[in-house]
Amino acid sequence: MHEAIAYLGLDRLGLARPDKTIYRLVRKGALHPRKIAGRFAFDKAELDLVAANGNQKRGRGRPRKLETAQILHKEKCDNSRIK
Repeated sequence: MHEAIAYLGLDRLGLARPDKTIYRLVRKGALHPRKIAGRFAFDKAELDLVAANGNQKRGRGRPRKLETAQILHKEKCDNSRIK
């Protein structure tokens, strides 16, 4: 857990309890801990996602309508083929 606190830079913010911030991120669903040898461990990809997006849970928000999602996917695929 101390490595995750240092990686996210929570120790440099002057918080009294940076570990409580990690517990809050876990409770909100932004981080998914694994317990290894009695300690919490986090995936580096998840920590990068939290550092980039904040405490937002993955997949949060209004779901797109099926037609809109298909059109966006088709445009994305067409643009990737042009390059």
